[in-house]
Amino acid sequence: MTDQLLMRASLAIEEARRLREQRRMFVAQQEERVTELRRAIYDSSSLLMEVKACRDDSD
Repeated sequence: MTDQLLMRASLAIEEARRLREQRRMFVAQQEERVTELRRAIYDSSSLLMEVKACRDDSD
């Protein structure tokens, strides 16, 4: 009986470790995506400002 409980507890602990590691990976991926999105938004905004400046110069 005790061996079964220890085995189940060990499995639960290992599963918890695996889930924590998986969560860390997901959080890291999300942070990378947010950084990429912010960069894309910044680049898009810069490009729009350049286009507006060119239009203003040509007027």
